[in-house]
Amino acid sequence: MEEELAEIFKQIENQVSPEEFEVRIEEKVSLLAGLCDRRTAAMLVARELGVSEVVTKISRIRPESGTVTFTGRIISMSDIREFVRNDGSTGRVANLTLGDETGTIRVTLWDEAADMVKSGQINLDQCYKVLGLAKEGLKGTEISLGRTGNIQEVDEDIRPRREPYKISEIGRDMGEVSLIAKVLDPGKQREFMRKDGSVGIVSTVLLGDETGKIRITLWNDQAKMDLKEGDVLEIINGSSAERYGQLEIRTSGYTIIRKSDQNVSYSEKISSIADLKPGNLCSVSGFVTGLGEMRAFQREDGTPGQVANIYISDATGRIKVVLWGEHADLLEKLDLGYKADIIDCQAKSGWNEELELSCNWLTRITFSPPT
Repeated sequence: MEEELAEIFKQIENQVSPEEFEVRIEEKVSLLAGLCDRRTAAMLVARELGVSEVVTKISRIRPESGTVTFTGRIISMSDIREFVRNDGSTGRVANLTLGDETGTIRVTLWDEAADMVKSGQINLDQCYKVLGLAKEGLKGTEISLGRTGNIQEVDEDIRPRREPYKISEIGRDMGEVSLIAKVLDPGKQREFMRKDGSVGIVSTVLLGDETGKIRITLWNDQAKMDLKEGDVLEIINGSSAERYGQLEIRTSGYTIIRKSDQNVSYSEKISSIADLKPGNLCSVSGFVTGLGEMRAFQREDGTPGQVANIYISDATGRIKVVLWGEHADLLEKLDLGYKADIIDCQAKSGWNEELELSCNWLTRITFSPPT
C-alpha cells in the first residue's frame, strides 16, 4: 500500500481490513470513471466510515492537494504586516512555519486570522490543527488560511525534525529545508539583467553527500561566495522544487548559506552502459571508440551553435554521446582510446529509437589520453 494511503488507513484501521480498504478504493476509482486518483478515493472511503477530516502529513502536501488538514508545531512566526488592497481597504497578514516529523510548511494568515497572533491565541512552540488551501508559494508549497480555513490548538506532542536532511530525503515542494553537503562543482558566476535594468549575479552549484547529489541556485552575494570543489556548505531554510524533471534547492532572502568544517563523504555512482534507460540522469565512464564530425547549426534565436557525436564503450556496451557547444569544442583534441568520464548526462531515445547520451551545460566531461 502506498505510504500516503497507509497514513489514511491508520485513521480507520479499527473499522476495515487492509484488503477491504483496497477494494473500496478501486470501487471508488471505477465508479468515478477515473475522475479521481487513489488518494482522493481513499479519503472518500475514510469519510464514509465517519472520519470527518483526513489528517495529512506535511511532507505529503502539494500545491495541487487543494484543501487539506494537518497538524504541526509552530517553529517560527512573523510580525503582522499591514497592506493596502486594490479597493483602498487595509489588510493584515502574518506567516507561521509549522513542522511535524516529516517536514515543515508555511501557513499564511489573513486579517482576522492574523489578529490571533497579536492577541496571543497563537503561540510559538504550541501544536495546532490547520485546515487551509495548499498552493504554490515563493518558497514552495504553502497553506493559505482564508475565510474557510481554521487553526486550533491540539493536545499533541508533535516533534518537528530539526536535524539536516540527507539529499535522498529531499522531495518536491518542501520548505524549510536544511542540509550539509559537499561542493562537487562550484559552477560559474553569470550576470543577468533585472527588470529595473540593474545587473544581478547567479550561479548553480552541484552538491553531494553519501546519499546522492542535488543542485542549488545562488543569487547575488551568495553567488559571489568563493567556492571550490571539496568545500562543505551548510544550507538553512531553503526550499525544494522540480525543474526539467530534476530536484533542486532554491534560496530566498531567508536562506542562510555558510561554509562548514563538517566531514561529508561523496562517491560518484557510475552506471554501466547496458543498464541505461531513456530518461535516466546518469554518469558513465568508458573509452572513446568512435568520432563524428562537428556540425554547425543556427539556433531559434539566430545565434550559431555546433554539435558533434562520439561513441564511448565500457565492458557492457557502446553508446553514442551528443556534445553541444563548448563540449563539442573538446573534439578538436580528442582521439580514439581516450578515457571518458561524463557526469550528469541524460539518456534518451535518439534517431531510430537508438539510446544515446545528451550533454547539456550542467554536464561535466573529462577526457584523458591513454597511458
